[in-house]
Amino acid sequence: MEGVTRHLERSKLWSIFTKHAASILIVAFLLHLLHTRYNTQLRRFPGPFLASFTSLWQVWVASSGKAEEYYMEVHRKYGPVARIGPNEISFAAPAAGRSIFKTGQGFHKTEFYTVFLPNNIKDIFTEIGEDVHATKKRYTVPPYSLSSVQQHTAQIDALMVKFLQKLDDFAYQGVACDLGKWLHYLAFDTLGEFAFANHFGFVDAGTDMNNTIATISDSTYESGIIAQMPFVERWTRSIPIWNYLPSGKNKLFLLFNKSTEVLQRFQGKETGEREKCLLRSLLEAHQANPDKFNLNDVLAVSMGAIGAGSDSTASTMNSFCWHVLSNPHAPLSDIVQFHEALELPYFQACLKEVMRLQPAVGMNITRQVPAGGTEIDGVYVQEGTQVALNGWVLHRDKETFGSDADVFNLERWLKASEQELKMMERSLFQFGGGSHVCIGRHLALFEINKTLPQVFRQYNIRVVDPTHPPAHRTGFFYIQDGLRVYLEKR
Repeated sequence: MEGVTRHLERSKLWSIFTKHAASILIVAFLLHLLHTRYNTQLRRFPGPFLASFTSLWQVWVASSGKAEEYYMEVHRKYGPVARIGPNEISFAAPAAGRSIFKTGQGFHKTEFYTVFLPNNIKDIFTEIGEDVHATKKRYTVPPYSLSSVQQHTAQIDALMVKFLQKLDDFAYQGVACDLGKWLHYLAFDTLGEFAFANHFGFVDAGTDMNNTIATISDSTYESGIIAQMPFVERWTRSIPIWNYLPSGKNKLFLLFNKSTEVLQRFQGKETGEREKCLLRSLLEAHQANPDKFNLNDVLAVSMGAIGAGSDSTASTMNSFCWHVLSNPHAPLSDIVQFHEALELPYFQACLKEVMRLQPAVGMNITRQVPAGGTEIDGVYVQEGTQVALNGWVLHRDKETFGSDADVFNLERWLKASEQELKMMERSLFQFGGGSHVCIGRHLALFEINKTLPQVFRQYNIRVVDPTHPPAHRTGFFYIQDGLRVYLEKR
């Protein structure tokens, strides 16, 4: 009889549970959200309500294609420190950027970076293990030095001649030219020469062959969304069929195949017979240190160089052209040699102002606070917290760049005192900073300093519609489209 009673009681409890299951689950879910929002030291930081208990707010921001605009608005509304995720805060002051990026401070990369290359092939950008990153960087940095980059001058000049011949055609015909696209073709081909001693032929073809540039843009856009919730990437990788579904990341094997093709060609040659390029340097580093730098590392670094380098450089050149052409008071010299371009005050002021106002990276850069916690720009942050920086936000700091930091004004660089100039330059994060500063910065600046003065020297340029800036979409990089201009030979 007692057993029957217990059975009836259990049945009654089960009946009550099933009857109210939905209500119980809703209450449990709400309690979880409240715990996430309030049971943390981050509750003291203001920010978007939704962001305080779920990463879906960041997913929504990333999917908008205008992440930089949302994060600028967040800091305009909530101040210099804002909570933008359950365990993430964002800083607006350049001083915070210098603290976080400073070498040796223990701010390690987060899982955000792990989703940007397919098939778990990690390069300098996607490697978050500090020791492994340092090892890979040791073998990767030498070919990116300025002296090494300058050894490619002849090949880059040859590409420049082809590029200018294509622009000449538009000038002679008097038809509008999408200058942004052509700058992207040139950037991609330049990376091909640098990485593989063999350009891809985009300038020759005058089109995005095999939709490769668009594919890379789509891939970084997809990855920028998924990176807000990295566990989704880990989960999908565990599903075998997922890797066969169509996506931008799968199509990146176009670059993988190119890297593999050139690598196989080089492996069949003696060292002295190989053309000088990034892949050759990486292969030689592997052959000298096969246990520390394997063939997967060689492929990953060479492949990553193309996607990251072409998009970021093209973005900066596109922004430069738009701002200079829509601000006709910004004169440019006609000297085009690299070392001479560095000495052109107006050109360099324009370039710095463009990199300040529209840095190529539009997504947040994230780091994890080291053990023991630390103070960032006067604010104590507990260990394990993710901290975020965005160049579009940092570069609009009015204390550093002036009350007009939201607008293009190259005079800030020309009229600044030596101390003010030094502070502004220390507060530019176009290429990141610290031990994770972009290794391709010398190549990017070399190409920009050779290309843009030459273009403005050779042509009078007029924007088709100066009232409408190019459209854009931010994945990781700020990618623009529609810089239509008329060209006239000088």
